[in-house]
Amino acid sequence: MYLLTGAAGFLGQHVARALSERGLSLRALVLPGDPLAGLLPQGVAVYQGDLLSDADLDRFFAGAGPGDTLIHCASLITMSMEREDKVTRVNVDGTLNLVERCLKTGARMLHVTSVHAIEEAPHGQVMREPQRLDPEPLVGWYAKTKAMAARLVMTAREQQGLQASIVYPAGLAGPGDHAGGNLTQMFYDYQSGALTLGVAGGYNFADVRDVAQAIATLAQTEALGEDYVLSGEYISIVDILGEFSRVTGRPPVTRLVPRWLARAFLPLIRLMYKIRRVKPVFSAYSLYTVQANCLFDHAKASADLGYAPRPIRETLGDTARWLMARQRQGPPR
Repeated sequence: MYLLTGAAGFLGQHVARALSERGLSLRALVLPGDPLAGLLPQGVAVYQGDLLSDADLDRFFAGAGPGDTLIHCASLITMSMEREDKVTRVNVDGTLNLVERCLKTGARMLHVTSVHAIEEAPHGQVMREPQRLDPEPLVGWYAKTKAMAARLVMTAREQQGLQASIVYPAGLAGPGDHAGGNLTQMFYDYQSGALTLGVAGGYNFADVRDVAQAIATLAQTEALGEDYVLSGEYISIVDILGEFSRVTGRPPVTRLVPRWLARAFLPLIRLMYKIRRVKPVFSAYSLYTVQANCLFDHAKASADLGYAPRPIRETLGDTARWLMARQRQGPPR
């Protein structure tokens, strides 16, 4: 049996689909009342519950034991540079609760963190699977909490015998982002004409479908214990918008503003997004991220899991076409 947290999320839904397509028995944990739970594949046993509720986790883990595998995808994403207690509770305390359940039942754990949890190396240096994690030098509260949570898993593996693997996905792109992340909002802003200027920089993106297949493959391995970076390729913000232009036929965005100028206008940008009641594409954290070193090596995952991420421009084309097909529903709120 496989137990999946965050099953209604962007990655979680793709992981659920990958496991279901392999004919595997899946139990999915979703937040009470989450409308996206209805998009999960037929045959998935849906449990409503919260990572911070002992009673909910008792029900979710009922009957689980050695040979069963927990895949922990659930987390809260924040663009904040400062501490956010709710993010800490979900990302760190929630992970600790799951580690304790796995140790108690004997279930294995596949923990999904992020490349943001890896300490940034100087530009030009390649980053691979870390042996240790330190949240202190990381930028942004999301990155720090993801490192804290993954470190809990590492410690339980080393000191308490937890059979666990950790995966580090890069930025996720692809169709199926029903909740509306940054890339989705960027498309809507571009498509509506609200986004007329780009920012210099870019990031490493991987197709969510490829990441989900790698996770499903790892979950089926006989013994967990190895960690894997699941990165894709670098693409600039301007080239992302160029792919959107190619698919939609709208004029491309070619004008760039310096990051220092974008930072200076952040208060106004936040106000504009607040008035529109949508998630801001640009923040202090995102502006930092697009200039950070994102040279990650997924060679280990390719060798062990057959991980072969498709070209990012193919992913962006699929993303744009999927979003256009559902655009009449409007941008996510």
